Amino acid sequence: MRFVVACVSALVLSACATSMSPPPSSARAVVEAKFAAVNRHAVADVVALYAPDARITASDFCAPRQGRADVERIYTGIIAAIPDVSADVQEYVVDDNRVAVRFVVRGHIGATAIALPIMDFFTVEKGLIVRDDGIFDNRGRPCSP
Repeated sequence: MRFVVACVSALVLSACATSMSPPPSSARAVVEAKFAAVNRHAVADVVALYAPDARITASDFCAPRQGRADVERIYTGIIAAIPDVSADVQEYVVDDNRVAVRFVVRGHIGATAIALPIMDFFTVEKGLIVRDDGIFDNRGRPCSP
């Protein structure tokens, strides 16, 4: 009888521990959460979705950026330059832990409305973005450090 009680207890504890753990996030869910945070202008939430050593590239960067401090710098700068910025996602293409996203950044720089089409390629591992490569027409502007 003790054996049965011990087995049932172990089963219940195992089920409870499993139900209390957050479900693993798919790569798409992580990237969707990133865009939702961008649209809320929640920089801390964006940063939390990146791995501590994430690598970020973009058409206007002189060199790749690395880590959460750079993610914070990037998104703080975007929101400062475009206070009403939003990302209008057009399409997701998912292949296991890789997510390609086609979207349009919309907002205003001063009185000028912008709509910048971007393609972004993400790699997600263990629920965090480890790589983020953005491609867009930089119109020949000099890169930013």
